[in-house]
Amino acid sequence: MNAEPHASNDVNSFRATLDGVLHVVPYQPGEALLDCMLDADLDPAFMCQEAHCGTCMVVKLEGDVAMRKNDVLSKRDLEQGYVLLCQSIPLSDDVWIDCDV
Repeated sequence: MNAEPHASNDVNSFRATLDGVLHVVPYQPGEALLDCMLDADLDPAFMCQEAHCGTCMVVKLEGDVAMRKNDVLSKRDLEQGYVLLCQSIPLSDDVWIDCDV
């Protein structure tokens, strides 16, 4: 059984490019990146929030994240830096994701 990923205690925010605008999004411990973006009144694409549909697929440009679950991304997707916003937890304080893919 896999352990639930936990964000680094040093993570206070992450960067997200959405609709061509760079946002610095406050990070709430234990929350997925999607939840933090929604809390910050941002509107990234998402649907199921269960890692089944892939609607919230984004590119990780910098930093380290762990996904709680992944039912849709292929090994190639992962190698190209794609992650699911609804499942990603930041592991470093330099996370930057691009939602405009």
